[in-house]
Amino acid sequence: MSRHSDVDDTASDSDVSELNNHDIGASSIAVTQLGFAEDPEEPLTAEAFPSKSGGLPLWLNPEHILQEVICQVCEKPMNHLIQLYTPEDHPAEAYHRTVYVFCCKDGACHKKNWKKCFKVFRSQLPRQNPYYSPSSESDSEDDDSWEPKQFDAPRLCSICGVQGTKTCGKCHNEYYCSREHQLADWTFGGHKQTCCQTLSETQHKDITAKRRQLVFAEKEIVSEPEGRGEDGEEEDAQQEFSKEHNGATESRALVPAGDEIYENTEVDVDQAFLKFQLRVQLYPEQVIRYTRTEYGQEDAEPLWVSDKGKPDPKVDVPACAACGAERTFEFQILSTLLNYLGVSHVATDSLDWGSLYVYTCKDNCPTQSNYIEEVLWKQDFSEEGVQLPTARPDAVRANE
Repeated sequence: MSRHSDVDDTASDSDVSELNNHDIGASSIAVTQLGFAEDPEEPLTAEAFPSKSGGLPLWLNPEHILQEVICQVCEKPMNHLIQLYTPEDHPAEAYHRTVYVFCCKDGACHKKNWKKCFKVFRSQLPRQNPYYSPSSESDSEDDDSWEPKQFDAPRLCSICGVQGTKTCGKCHNEYYCSREHQLADWTFGGHKQTCCQTLSETQHKDITAKRRQLVFAEKEIVSEPEGRGEDGEEEDAQQEFSKEHNGATESRALVPAGDEIYENTEVDVDQAFLKFQLRVQLYPEQVIRYTRTEYGQEDAEPLWVSDKGKPDPKVDVPACAACGAERTFEFQILSTLLNYLGVSHVATDSLDWGSLYVYTCKDNCPTQSNYIEEVLWKQDFSEEGVQLPTARPDAVRANE
């Protein structure tokens, strides 16, 4: 499944699937795109097809949006964690494609049952749709006859941005997805002081800022293909040196962090974590690893953070509930994203994960203006893994 690059020229640079393998030579191995969290240079809009974390979701289908997304542990609304714009050439219905991930903000819920604390949804539109012009920067001339559909836009929850089915009983100007968010806005969002008032621009900005503190901080996700990184040549040279002088690199491997050296011969080392650390250290600020399988390629293997806690494909990654097709790995969300969400890292019930793995329908079955629920798997760092250095190592070498 190659990704098209001729989207409308208003599109954002945050399309994480923009790399086409044909541009870098034929390969049977999927190429990984890395996502990095950055402050948006300008306000993000749905028309720019952004990839982003936090903030309010920007709906690919502006006429049909999700209603409340509820944590099955505390039964409170989840927060928008991330959305990735991932257009594909096949089928035609996936010309525009966005995957949304939602997460309960309460770490206590995750400790009770993390499987009930995440939701993943896929939304798609064909190139010919009522909301976005089918023309692109590669077209010789624009279609001046095209006009967007006129429709009554759904009301958005003032706190989280999903459909607002409830309204303030006094002013009837603010909408909410739930009683919880109505109370949160009244208490923390400042609506109690401004209800039934005409707000100045300054007051409106102040209210918006207070409401955004109730959700994850917003960042744009920008992408680039994974390479060798700044330490790639050094790593290759060290591994070659190890082979020449020791005959093997797996025995008595050392992973130094600063002036400290850790030896893996006397303790059980989590090899998956070691591989994860060596790969991620080349680009330590990455928050997303996107490895969608192309047609004709082998299924992509995630970068596991541990040898333990991997999903059983037959049990934990079921076939697509909509069409019955196989679900395959698409992308993973690294723990580095936690640094950008604006949440506490020291609280007893703070959010935490090693990596979140998202699996989606391999056939991109049509959504028919609906949101198809997909699968997420969570993996934590093992005890053996966290004993290894978490700082960026300077080198990898074998003990002589």
